[in-house]
Amino acid sequence: MMKAPHIILAAGGTGGHMMPAEAVAEILNERGYQVSIITDKRGDAIENAFKGMEKTVLKASSHMGGGLWGKVKSAISLALSFLQVRSMFSKIRPTVVVGFGGYPSLPAVMAAKNLSIPYVLHEQNAVLGRVNRMMAKDALFVALTFEETTKIPQGTKVIMTGNPVRRLIAKLANIAYAVPFGFGDIRLFVIGGSQGARILSDVVPYALATLSEENRGRVEVAHQARPEDIDRVRAVYNEAGIKAVVSSYFNDVGAVLLRTHLVISRSGASTLAELMAMGRPAILVPLAIAADDHQMMNAKIMADAGGAWLMKESEFTIEALREKLEGMFEYTGGLRDGSDAMREIANLGAAEDLTTLIMHVCDGEELP
Repeated sequence: MMKAPHIILAAGGTGGHMMPAEAVAEILNERGYQVSIITDKRGDAIENAFKGMEKTVLKASSHMGGGLWGKVKSAISLALSFLQVRSMFSKIRPTVVVGFGGYPSLPAVMAAKNLSIPYVLHEQNAVLGRVNRMMAKDALFVALTFEETTKIPQGTKVIMTGNPVRRLIAKLANIAYAVPFGFGDIRLFVIGGSQGARILSDVVPYALATLSEENRGRVEVAHQARPEDIDRVRAVYNEAGIKAVVSSYFNDVGAVLLRTHLVISRSGASTLAELMAMGRPAILVPLAIAADDHQMMNAKIMADAGGAWLMKESEFTIEALREKLEGMFEYTGGLRDGSDAMREIANLGAAEDLTTLIMHVCDGEELP
């Protein structure tokens, strides 16, 4: 009996890289492929990710920050990780390696190139990430989320797939957005990525507390905050009489989004993929220090499509947010329009499309 193809998925340790990899792994497993994941300790720490799958956790560390010595340590850790992965690949010889970006994916993709193992890449953001940029030319193809993606090396084969979302989110996408009519409740979800975002906790609760008494009474909030900010944020909501659930982690983001009318968040790739899939309009506050300003580029695409309102960190003040929310609550039709726009640019078949391409590579079939 022929052994099933062995596919290695390599992903950086943030949700933006891990979630699309998990969505693809789920389908590949169901279709009888052997799937393994390579990540770092941050990826290994993400709850409920890649349950039951073989996982290799690298000690690779980022070169970002830490000064000269930090960069030296990072280079050493990446080199050692490359040797570790190359040795592993020499023994198991995977059929194909799929890199989802982030520095922990680099040793796996480099080892694949070194051993002439076919590899493909997926880019979640509107700017090709540094690792993907470095390895793009020799990839069989780079799968893109956005047609507007920049910094793609000349001569790179690209295929549009969109950004895979978890099956649960894709299923919930079929449920209609409930527009808040008249003076009904407006449910907000404040989310800052896997670790929360300090600026959201510094601005959003205080802006909501200064809304008109009428609008304060309409608002319900689910707010993801850093553990050290939870008590402070909760106290602001309580004092303002605003119904709020404040937590450092929400186990079922899909269920929260299902009830949500408006999201206030960063503009990381996995968050935006889920907002598009479920048609949830958003106020986006891009992380100013994100590599190559990719969060700003992501947010601009959402805003240009009409699904989001972009607020730069420098413009994201208590007063500015209060004014924006008062206007949005006065005319909730804008939220409905934003929901429609988000759904319009979503690609719910992204996980299936990317999986099919990977299967073509395994089977030696011609790519589109």
